[in-house]
Amino acid sequence: MTAWRPGWLLAVAVAGCATDAAMTRQGPVETEGLVRRRDARCGPREEFVMAVASTPVAGRRFSIRAGGVAEGAEVASVITTDEGAFRAALPAGRYCFVDTTAPGAEAGCAAVLVYDPKVESVPIVTLPPVPCPR
Repeated sequence: MTAWRPGWLLAVAVAGCATDAAMTRQGPVETEGLVRRRDARCGPREEFVMAVASTPVAGRRFSIRAGGVAEGAEVASVITTDEGAFRAALPAGRYCFVDTTAPGAEAGCAAVLVYDPKVESVPIVTLPPVPCPR
């Protein structure tokens, strides 16, 4: 009978952890997403329409910042297409979309995206509606 050696068990356990870590480590994934703006209904009684009622945000430049804060490091800069589409290499995480279309227009996060490519293959960034005119 072979004597039990605790060292073998440790080696197998460590190898298993290394394999799991390598499988769950996720770097940037080429991501195609959409930027949409929720529609507002203006009138005697202002209401916000559900998020599914939205329009594409076309031709806007966004700085995508890590950590979901405007002060985060820029991970990508994108310009949306006529359909509001963008493409960027993003790992799973929380991102702040800062609209940098107009020079000096950085005023914080236009929207925050929590992205996990395993859950959401096409992330949709939803901007708040434009306020109704007063």
